[in-house]
Parts: sequence; C-alpha cells; structure tokens
Amino acid sequence: MVENNKTTKAFSLENYGIKDAQAHYQLSSEELHNITVEKGQGVQVNSGALAVNTGEFTGRSPKDRFIVKDEVTKDEIWWGDVNIPFDPEKFDRLYDKVTEYLSG
Repeated sequence: MVENNKTTKAFSLENYGIKDAQAHYQLSSEELHNITVEKGQGVQVNSGALAVNTGEFTGRSPKDRFIVKDEVTKDEIWWGDVNIPFDPEKFDRLYDKVTEYLSG
C-alpha cells in the first residue's frame, strides 16, 4: 500500500497586490470539504457527501473572453467574436478593483 503524505501549503498573495490573504494548495479532499462547509458554501448531506448549489449560471459564456490587446498580443491573436480585445488601461483599472476586493 502506498501512502501519500502531502503537506498543506499556503502562500501570501502580496506579490499580486492582494493584501492580508493567502492561497492554499495541495489540500486533501477532507480539508476542502470542511472548508466549504465552514464557509457556508456547501452542506454535508446525510450520506456524508458534499452538496453545493452552483446557482443559475454554471459555465463560462463563450462571449466573455477578453484578452488585453497590446504590443505583445496585437498580431498574435485571432481577434473577433471569441477573442475580444481589451484595452490595457481598462485591465489595470479592473485589476486594481479586483485586488482591492480580495484584500482582507
């Protein structure tokens, strides 16, 4: 029998502009299950399984793929209905908004 002893690890997100937050990786299924229940993002049913309500929207919309169009990407991407160009300045503003929201 092979035993897998993965160590739970976490790292700071400060390098990405997100303050007072950590990302965790290599969590066991039990750890993920417990965190999901603790955060109220799912419930444990009578059988012990985890049940999660994903809501009305469960997939990515094919018309929601935005790529920053700059000197690196302008001639490398097939622009159109699938790959929609996004201004670098708009990306920077959105990035700042997201990192502020995720901080703390």
